[in-house]
Amino acid sequence: MKIMVPPLDAALLPGHIRYLLTDVDDTITTQGKLLPQTLQALYDLKEAGIRVIPVTGGSAGWCDQIIRLWPVDAVIGENGAFHMELNTAGHLQLHSWHEETQRREYQQRLLALTSDMMSVIPELKLAKDQSYRLADVALDYNQDGCLTQDQISQVVTFFHTQGACARVSSIHINAWFGEYSKLAMARRLLQNKYQLSEAEMIDQVAYVGDSPNDEVMFGFFRHTFGVANIRPYLVHMTDHPNTILRQPGGLGFAELAQLLLQAQTA
Repeated sequence: MKIMVPPLDAALLPGHIRYLLTDVDDTITTQGKLLPQTLQALYDLKEAGIRVIPVTGGSAGWCDQIIRLWPVDAVIGENGAFHMELNTAGHLQLHSWHEETQRREYQQRLLALTSDMMSVIPELKLAKDQSYRLADVALDYNQDGCLTQDQISQVVTFFHTQGACARVSSIHINAWFGEYSKLAMARRLLQNKYQLSEAEMIDQVAYVGDSPNDEVMFGFFRHTFGVANIRPYLVHMTDHPNTILRQPGGLGFAELAQLLLQAQTA
């Protein structure tokens, strides 16, 4: 079944968006690289007063460098396990969903379950950045490893039967224990840091992503966008972005940034 999502009509883009939440892998990055035009787009948005907040399944170590090096306001990591920001002195602050003891217990359980799954699917490997994760496990199916669609489904189903959450990104299968998600942490951050009501979140916040693990964000926010490389995943998703950009990855992000800036000026 072919899913029809219209391309972006710049004339319909609202000029009052003040926050842009964005996935990272294959949304800001292009084939694993941060292109110069994408980095410039981040700086252009910051200068225009549009606050950019990456929302990623990436590890705490990955998020540490993002918040320190990129012109972003905050970063949500490991699919909502925490968010990081820099205080007025430039010092990193970590806000976790779970207390430290509970977080460690959950991760040990996840690693034990992963070991069980590896005995069933020998090709299954932990992502190379697992050592830098605080809360979840990331299983590599499309970064340095390769799994079939049936194997991916088998892994996700296994974690669900064990009471864990599991989501598929463009490169990893992420699994975790707890009620948090990209959306839950995003709403907590927007409320606590910017004092936004739910109505203001829906009105002033945009989201852009590229894969099924962005689906919860597409289902909540009004202004949602997919970079062009999301199209193959749409058939596997219930909630879709409202509009799809013409360009893939970081080029699509830069395209959206330019349109947001034009809408703001207009």
